[in-house]
Amino acid sequence: MCRAARAPKPTTYQVSRIARSRRSTAARLEKAPGYVRLRTRPRGAALRVLGLLVVFLVTLTAGFWVGLAPAILLPGWFGAVRSLIGLVGTAVGIAGGIWLGAAISHLLTDAARWAAASWVAGRPAPGGRFFARRREHGERWRNALDVGLMFLCVALIGWGPGVGITSLVHGLRDASLVAQLRADGAPVPGKLIDVPQYSDDDNGNVTEDDVATLSFSGLQVTDPSIGGRPLPLDADDPAATDVPVTVVYLRGDPFVAAAKQQITGSVWHGAPTANLISGGLFTLALPALVLYLVLRVRRRRWRQAKGFVADPAE
Repeated sequence: MCRAARAPKPTTYQVSRIARSRRSTAARLEKAPGYVRLRTRPRGAALRVLGLLVVFLVTLTAGFWVGLAPAILLPGWFGAVRSLIGLVGTAVGIAGGIWLGAAISHLLTDAARWAAASWVAGRPAPGGRFFARRREHGERWRNALDVGLMFLCVALIGWGPGVGITSLVHGLRDASLVAQLRADGAPVPGKLIDVPQYSDDDNGNVTEDDVATLSFSGLQVTDPSIGGRPLPLDADDPAATDVPVTVVYLRGDPFVAAAKQQITGSVWHGAPTANLISGGLFTLALPALVLYLVLRVRRRRWRQAKGFVADPAE
C-alpha cells in the first residue's frame, strides 16, 4: 500500500505499535447477544466439489477413449497416420470431455436452483430464468481453438511432408534392396532369433532392446526393416524366438540378407502406400489450414483494433 501510494515505508516500531493497538481493540470487543458467525461456504460445498470431480473424471475418461478408438480400430497397414489420428482424436476427445463435464455441471447447478426456487414458490418456476445459455466463456474457447489450430499445423508439417518424404526414401531403399536380392541372392536355410542389444544413458540406466536377427551359415545379420518393419518376434517371450526361415543373401556380401517372405511381393504394399497417400493429402491441406489460421488471427486483431478505436469515440 505504501509503495502504491508513494509513501515512505513504515518502520518496525510503527508496525509493532499498530499490531498492539489492534490486539488491544480486539480484546475489548465482546460478542453481542444473538451473535451468529456467518457461513462463508454454502452447505454441501465439499459434496458439490466431489461430485464435480467425479463428473469431470468420467467425461474426461470417456472422451479420451472415444478419441483414441479410431486409431486403435484401424488396421496396421493404415500406416503412420494412425499415430496422428490418435493424437488429434485424443486431444479432441479430452476437449470434448471438458466441455461435456462443464455442460453437465451447469445443467445440474441450474436444475438444483430451479428445484429450490420451485419449492419455495410452491409451484414450478419459469425455466428460462434458470436454464439460460452461458456465453461468458466464448473468448476462452476461441483462444483454445487458435492454440489447437497452431498445434495442428505443426502436426501436419510432421505427418505431411515429413512422413511422406521419409516413406518415399525408405520405400526406394527397400525396393533397391529387394531387386538386388532377387537378382543376385542365394537362398539358404536359417532361423529368426532375438539378439538383444544393450544401451545405457547418462545416468547409467541400462536398456535392453530386442532385435530381430537372421542366423544362417554361422552368421548373424540384423533383419532389415522392409515395408516398414522387420519380421515379428515372439510377443510373449522375444528371447525364445526360434523360427525356421529361408534366408536370401548376396554372394559377394553375405551381411546383406533378408528373409524370403520379405522380398516376395511389392515393398509398397500396406503401410508405405498409406503413408504416401496420407502424407500427400496432409501436405495439400497444410497451405489451406495455414491461410485459415492467418486470416483468423488477422480478423481477431482487426476486431480488437475496431473496439479500441470505437471506445474513445463513444
